[in-house]
Amino acid sequence: MAKSGYSQIDHVVLTSYGIFAIETKNYQGTIYGGKDGKTWSINGKFKMMNPFVQNYGHIKALTAYIDKKYQDLFISIVSFTKRCTFKVDIDYRKIASNEIIVYDVELSEFIHRKVSVLKIQHNEPLLSESDIASIYHSFSQANITDSKIREEHTRALQTSVSEKKASPSSTCTICDKPVLDKVKAFCLSNKRFNGKIYCYTHQKKYKENPLRSYIVLIRLLSGFVLGL
Repeated sequence: MAKSGYSQIDHVVLTSYGIFAIETKNYQGTIYGGKDGKTWSINGKFKMMNPFVQNYGHIKALTAYIDKKYQDLFISIVSFTKRCTFKVDIDYRKIASNEIIVYDVELSEFIHRKVSVLKIQHNEPLLSESDIASIYHSFSQANITDSKIREEHTRALQTSVSEKKASPSSTCTICDKPVLDKVKAFCLSNKRFNGKIYCYTHQKKYKENPLRSYIVLIRLLSGFVLGL
């Protein structure tokens, strides 16, 4: 949920055998992640919230508007574009799971496959036509159509993202490129960087002043001698 106090849900699909809450992502690169991680990464560099944790929040928001008897019927699906490659927990790709990661081009196929599996597991539909109509009505009534409120939510999301990007402790001093925590730790522990953070490229280009090194060396030796 954003600072605005609202939750933006991408898609909900109602079927006789389950309610599919779908979170869509438009990233490019290799997606790394596991069930226990609060954050995942893109190309091992850029962090993102575990999308299933995010979608769980969406599902919890949806359940507030429907009868408790329907609340165990949700299936969480996260959809990425084909510009991505998955390096995630293998269970996320199994149709038996209630948390499934898919490519956008196979989204419809996975929904149909999941419904087919549920049909085999249950002799009768889990939701009647009247149940589906009732749930649909509840969600429609809860949907915020006021353009001002939607804009407020969008601004809250953009502000949150901007605040994360603005953090000087996780970007290169020269190019503002995000860096890994281990890169940050290396730079801060290395005196030649003078407390500043550099990406791998600018670490190589950063040339240490020989005179400065000599002065530091003298100071260290002097301190050592005096310590005796």
